[in-house]
Amino acid sequence: MDDSQDTSADTLNQLTSMTPNFGISARGFSDVDSATRLATITGEVVRVLGNKFDLSGLDGVTIAVDYNQALLELDRGYETTFKLTATNSHVAGVAMTPAVLRGDVLKSHIVVNAGHIWPLLELDDAEGRAHAIHVLAHECGHVEVTNAFDRCFPNVLLRPKYGPILEQLQWKVILSVWDEYAVTMISAPFGESQTESYENSFLNDLALVDEQSNKLILEFRRHQSVEQVLGEIYGCYGTLLKFAAYHLGNLQGLGIPWHNSEKTALALHGHWFLPYFERLGDACQEIAKDFGKWTDTARFFLIAGIIDDLVCRAGLFIKTQGDRLLVDIPYTAETDPLFLK
Repeated sequence: MDDSQDTSADTLNQLTSMTPNFGISARGFSDVDSATRLATITGEVVRVLGNKFDLSGLDGVTIAVDYNQALLELDRGYETTFKLTATNSHVAGVAMTPAVLRGDVLKSHIVVNAGHIWPLLELDDAEGRAHAIHVLAHECGHVEVTNAFDRCFPNVLLRPKYGPILEQLQWKVILSVWDEYAVTMISAPFGESQTESYENSFLNDLALVDEQSNKLILEFRRHQSVEQVLGEIYGCYGTLLKFAAYHLGNLQGLGIPWHNSEKTALALHGHWFLPYFERLGDACQEIAKDFGKWTDTARFFLIAGIIDDLVCRAGLFIKTQGDRLLVDIPYTAETDPLFLK
């Protein structure tokens, strides 16, 4: 942890909060006193972070020992069969800030794994406190970014989405990628540095993405569902773009050009993903120029162009014919089950 991060943690304790009132609850604790103390100090930290983040869209905070169950039981304010689940891959989710509806108003509710903010009670654990502060700052960033989008484009988030399946797939990637870029950018200075973690997550996913994509197309040869494979391949490369956005947004927030990140620069030198990575950085910066003041969604579709090109590179060639979507998935050496036998 460097000196600038220590300073940000110290400064956090000196600020006076202007955050609107919000509810905070703790669940899964066997000790009521511990739950009360952790909820109290977490509320204090979030209120102080309200001086740096727009938390007007905050619905509340849930601190959960049973984090996965808390996500499943969160009242999202509308009927849905989608189940919130913690990330559990080479990246472990420790907090989430889903959008919720309270009447006709869109809000954001922070759900955080109690174990990752427990160090707030340990005054001699500077490293743990820095981690906890960053976790909360990151989630406060989600509140601000979600609220900014909803102000500019009301009645879009969480509302039923109809229309062409391709546009739905594009928007799923756009929102995920932009959200993490913007959040990591504005939360980067707070608490524990995440630079190494974001870099490693991105490079790990980059190393695996083509293998995963080819496997999904091989499985398509068996099930023959075009809609399924479309969603899977958009999801596969959309996840790669999301991890790249985490990394790029964090570096942008710290004022570090990605070329100065030696490990990333070395990995991308001569790599097929380099032009897509550069396009993604340019696209996100272009969107960020008018943060919270967007009048149309044109800039967001710069991200759609990148994911569409990645899906094409993966071997899905998409054309529209009137209202019909035509998808050609030709056989290649990597996606022909007979060739691989």
